[in-house]
Amino acid sequence: MRILTFLAFCSLALLCSCASKHYVQGRGDVGQFILQHAITYGGHPIATNGLPVIGEDWQYIQDEYGVGILLPVSEYQSVQDFIRKAFGPPSNSAGWSVRDFGVAIMVEKAGDSTSIGIYPSMSDEKMAQGIQEMTKEMEKTTK
Repeated sequence: MRILTFLAFCSLALLCSCASKHYVQGRGDVGQFILQHAITYGGHPIATNGLPVIGEDWQYIQDEYGVGILLPVSEYQSVQDFIRKAFGPPSNSAGWSVRDFGVAIMVEKAGDSTSIGIYPSMSDEKMAQGIQEMTKEMEKTTK
């Protein structure tokens, strides 16, 4: 249950963070960007060589809770294939969990975009702080 709560928090954080912060245009192979951040956050890939190149039209946003990446929806399957090759199959329907891979990775279709969230392991206190900050941001955008 904690894993699903964490991934739900991560999904909401990614969606809400775009309301107050700005995405930065990414450069180069987004797959290497994903792999680099996953390893930096404690991820344990099973493969780092021979991974496919993923499109160069992408944006990202980063804060103390992790990194969010947006690509065209057409890249969804390429991203799924890349992460499966790098980390193996997801641990559950929400994605790759910290407990199983050392890092939480979520990939989903969001409208006309592919949304990727990469999140390090965090304490319950930090997660609660993030949820509180996210709630404040949501309240700002709904007023």
